[in-house]
Amino acid sequence: MNNLDWSLVRAFLAVARLGSLSAAARELGLSQPTLSREIQALETATGLNLFRRTTQGLALTEQGQGLLEAATEMHEAADRFQRQAAGLSTTLEGDVRISANEIIGTYLLPPAITAFRADHPGVHVDIVISNRASSLSKREADIALRMFRPTQPDLVARRLPDLELGFYAHRDYISRHGSPQDFDSFLQHTIIGYDEDMGFIDGAARLGYHFVRDNFAVRSDSLLMHIHLLRAGAGIAGTHVALARHWPELQRIMDWMPLPPLEFWCVAHGDVQFNARIHELMQFLIGWFANDPYRHALV
Repeated sequence: MNNLDWSLVRAFLAVARLGSLSAAARELGLSQPTLSREIQALETATGLNLFRRTTQGLALTEQGQGLLEAATEMHEAADRFQRQAAGLSTTLEGDVRISANEIIGTYLLPPAITAFRADHPGVHVDIVISNRASSLSKREADIALRMFRPTQPDLVARRLPDLELGFYAHRDYISRHGSPQDFDSFLQHTIIGYDEDMGFIDGAARLGYHFVRDNFAVRSDSLLMHIHLLRAGAGIAGTHVALARHWPELQRIMDWMPLPPLEFWCVAHGDVQFNARIHELMQFLIGWFANDPYRHALV
């Protein structure tokens, strides 16, 4: 026990959280037989039976449950050690991982990364495109470009210019169906909306407009798909005003139902803000997007 391998505890924690050897193996990048051997090795080292098989997968035994809190604390300490070690770096070489949603990552970020690496070729940039907020604490990203105000006290953040939104439709769609003049007539149109993401429905409700999933005739959680559907004339959707101006076939409609602008934030974990390459890239992005985030957009 004095030489207990941290990787065994990490394997235990992943299986406990996911309840499945196969799911935990995928998350850890291991084969299922390898993960099974690590669990057996931990049980041998501790002399405890940690899991029992159920029809739903693997469940913690009472002994395994007793170790869960300590294993979680070890995981958090390992994450903190990694972040703080990274924060001591003073070289402008190595990897930086950025998270952004589809619109920012596809249209706004590529010119910025190109310009940054022209001055700092030793920095390798990993770009995570996801409409889900990446966890900075778990090192899913070093820097995140987010559409909402960060609330965690251990994050450092800089607010960038808000991003204006509006409703649009293809001019051919408008010539065929007209433009909605009120909310009831809007619901009779082909609305391009969301499949599983309830953010738009919840946000609209706060503004006094009540949607259900069935109000969306065409559904996708992909923001890029919304734009492609708009440009194909499929229906009405909200999107970024400064991007839509580049596509003359799209016309802005429904001024009577304004969309609130998106907040735009550049965020990093406090433990890594003094890492030279992360700090340099974060400051570069803040300056790049400071006045007009769309001025170099790829459309």
